[in-house]
Amino acid sequence: MFRHWAGAIMASAGLGLVWLAALRRRFAKEAAARGEAPPPLHPSLVPLADIGPPIIVFGLFVAGGQAALAFLLTGGGGVFSMFDLAGFLALLFGYGVWVKAKVAHRVRTYRG
Repeated sequence: MFRHWAGAIMASAGLGLVWLAALRRRFAKEAAARGEAPPPLHPSLVPLADIGPPIIVFGLFVAGGQAALAFLLTGGGGVFSMFDLAGFLALLFGYGVWVKAKVAHRVRTYRG
């Protein structure tokens, strides 16, 4: 009865993160069309904004590869299904998309 719940929850969370990334992109484009500029980054954060997302995406790629390899070697441990693995990989993908969108499309989150 409870088979595939973990995969469904993780896939839903990954889809939600992709949706939030798309919303952020849309809000940033609408703000740019209104002539609003994104808030400036503190000078100490500029290098981190450039190098951070690729490092995170690489780490997600490595984590996904390790999880897939471990799943294939153990057969899911007799607990997890291929759908659960796909859900986990979808969650990692969604998080990577969200991180890239968060850095690429900065928007002012408050009116002040």
